Amino acid sequence: MFWTTLVFGTLFGFVMNLLANPGYLVSQSWEAIVTALSYSSTWTGISMMGFFAYLIVHRVGLDLFRGPRLWNRVQVLLIAFALFDAVYLRMLAFGNDHMWRYIGEMVVLVMVSWIIATSKAKQTNASAFIPTLFLMIVITLIEWIPALQATDEIALLWPALATLVFANAYQVLMLHRFQAPAQAESVKPSTAGKAKTKKRVSSKSS
Repeated sequence: MFWTTLVFGTLFGFVMNLLANPGYLVSQSWEAIVTALSYSSTWTGISMMGFFAYLIVHRVGLDLFRGPRLWNRVQVLLIAFALFDAVYLRMLAFGNDHMWRYIGEMVVLVMVSWIIATSKAKQTNASAFIPTLFLMIVITLIEWIPALQATDEIALLWPALATLVFANAYQVLMLHRFQAPAQAESVKPSTAGKAKTKKRVSSKSS
């Protein structure tokens, strides 16, 4: 999953960079292409680090709050807090001129995250909805912080956010698919061992 995420995320981010910054193609230089690829691969790498960090945080949260019921409520509160901060703190840093753009970005992020979380819940179980929503909103916004601290230019911010959303969505939707073959492989030896013991018992009884 690491390599497929890196490849697909980098390619997707590269396309987003070209759409947001056509100058990469206009310049027709290898330096510009390498810059766009390195930019998208960097955000993909940040997404992978954030995703695996959340897997640890999620497990700690389940143990700390003694199950998913209270932990899910805490995640919902953190989602609301992260969305508010993403708008309010940027207004403090860059002014109120682009307030509606900040709000619109969060609305789009919530809509996309809701679709991804619904898809994850349908593919696995309903309990995966809130954790997936938390990953797609809170973790994505945390991963987006380096870009938010550096600039308020759309041409730099939106390709980064799109790459993070795509890479996080790919990882969370593919995780159970990659886990299934590994779990099947771990079951095979045990079932084979049981079959052998049954044969031995039957041969002894005969």
